[in-house]
Amino acid sequence: MTRYAPISSADLPSSIFKAYDIRGVVGQSLTEPVVYAIGQALGLLIRQKGLQRCVVGRDGRLSGPVLEQALSDGLLSAGVSVIRIGQVPTPVVYFATHLLETGTGVAITGSHNPPDYNGLKMMVAGTTLSGEAIQGLYRSIASGEAFEAAHSVRAAQAAASSGQEPPTDQSRDCRADYLDRILSDVKLTRPLRVAIDAGNGVAGELGPELIRRLGCEVTELFCEIDGSFPNHHPDPADPHNLQDLIRAVAEKDLDLG
Repeated sequence: MTRYAPISSADLPSSIFKAYDIRGVVGQSLTEPVVYAIGQALGLLIRQKGLQRCVVGRDGRLSGPVLEQALSDGLLSAGVSVIRIGQVPTPVVYFATHLLETGTGVAITGSHNPPDYNGLKMMVAGTTLSGEAIQGLYRSIASGEAFEAAHSVRAAQAAASSGQEPPTDQSRDCRADYLDRILSDVKLTRPLRVAIDAGNGVAGELGPELIRRLGCEVTELFCEIDGSFPNHHPDPADPHNLQDLIRAVAEKDLDLG
C-alpha cells in the first residue's frame, strides 16, 4: 500500500469538487496524491457513519487502474475495507452497494468527458454525495483533518492492546448478479432487432449481453472497451456521436438503436 504525505492547499484545486461528483484532468487537477487524500477524507466520513466497508468500481478509462489504487490506498489508510468490483458501469457500483450490504461505494468514472478526464461518484450510507457533502470532503483534506484521522487509525492498529482488525482489500465480481437481477424483472413481449453503440465505453461488455439475454438480435458498434475512445466522443447527448448508430438502424431496418 502506497502512502502519500499530507497534500498542500496549492496541490488541492477546489475546482474539482463539483456539485454532484469530483472531476478533473488526470495528472493535472486530479492526481494520485489528490485521489489518495480523497480516499482518506471519504474513509473518515464512512467511519463517522459507523460503517467500515466501501465498494470501488471503475470505468474503462486508461487512468482507471492507477486512480483505483490511489483511492483504495487512501480508504485503507483510514481504516476502511475495500471491495473492488473491477471495470463496470456506474449502475453496477450502486447495485453492488446493495448486494454486498455496504450502502457505500465509489465509481471512478469520467462519464461523458474527454479521455484525459476522470472523476469519482460517491455514495455513503445509502446517500449519493452532492453539494455540501462534497465540499465537506474538500475541507476535511484542506484542514488536515482527514490525514490526522488516518494517522490516528494507523497508530491504534499498531498498538498491541488495541485488538483492532486491520482493514481488508478484497475483490468481488458482481456482473452476473447484476444481469440476473435485471432479467428477473424485465421481460419483452416480443424479440427485437437492436443496434448498440457503446462508444468504446465500459457498457460495451454488459450491454450487448443483457440485450441478447432478453431475447433480442444485437448489432454491436464499438463495444470493445477502449479508454482512448478511438471512434467518437463518449457523449450520446451530442447528435454527431449518434451518426453510426442512426446509419446502422436505417441500413439494417432494425427496431431500435
